[in-house]
Amino acid sequence: MNIKDLSFLKNTFQNALSQVENDELCIATLKRKFIHSQKVWQNGLMLIKSGEVPYCNIDEFEKQCEQALIFHDIGRFEEVVLSYKNKNLRLFGQKYDHGVLGSQILAQTQNYNDIKIILAVRHHGHMIESFYNDPEYQNLEPEAQKQCTTMIKLVRDADKLDLYRLHNETNSLENDVFFHCLPEKLKYQTVSEAVQQQFFAAQTIRHSDIKTMSDRILGCISWQFDFNYPLTLKIYHQRGYFETLIKLFNKYCPDKSLADKVIDFIENKKEC
Repeated sequence: MNIKDLSFLKNTFQNALSQVENDELCIATLKRKFIHSQKVWQNGLMLIKSGEVPYCNIDEFEKQCEQALIFHDIGRFEEVVLSYKNKNLRLFGQKYDHGVLGSQILAQTQNYNDIKIILAVRHHGHMIESFYNDPEYQNLEPEAQKQCTTMIKLVRDADKLDLYRLHNETNSLENDVFFHCLPEKLKYQTVSEAVQQQFFAAQTIRHSDIKTMSDRILGCISWQFDFNYPLTLKIYHQRGYFETLIKLFNKYCPDKSLADKVIDFIENKKEC
């Protein structure tokens, strides 16, 4: 167990807690992200042990992978504090980039400032093109690029698996700030044209195109197009995450035929 790394995560979490006083939303968000960070680490270990992740026979690289998993959301703590202090809770997740915040924290922290870890944390929640286009990634030697790519793919898969768990167990999509701040008319509106085009092209939906609750749910379903390891996809379906999201999609999307199209499309992708 990475006791030192987990202690650093816990200290950062507790420091954030001390700065938001008694704000219930902030406290609940911080606690959820602290637990989420540990779950992502556990998911990552499971993927590593499967033998599907390259380079993890190298002890130092595996250790760095675990650190990237543990600290992938460390910027969330600062994001919550900044949102609280600047009274931007309604813009939580929009005004501040937690990946960038996390990479800045690690860049200034001895033992965690390896560029591979920094890049994995910085871009774990971005479209993957942002990672490949980062000048710091492009300046790496070819072998370091391969290891860095392996690391971010591991973090992205492990992260998504736990986000799906949260959606499945806590109805988090109906309990988050996005939903509560969404105008009523957009909660039960059909999927935007741009979102449909991306989904049926097997692309991960761009955050900037998500306008309705139906968009949001389909966006979450589209994450599976970004899976990197066979075990991730297997777990996703075995645990019923897709079925849960489809039920939620049917609740908010007035075009009931669209859910059938989504199911058929995903089934065809599984067979390919």
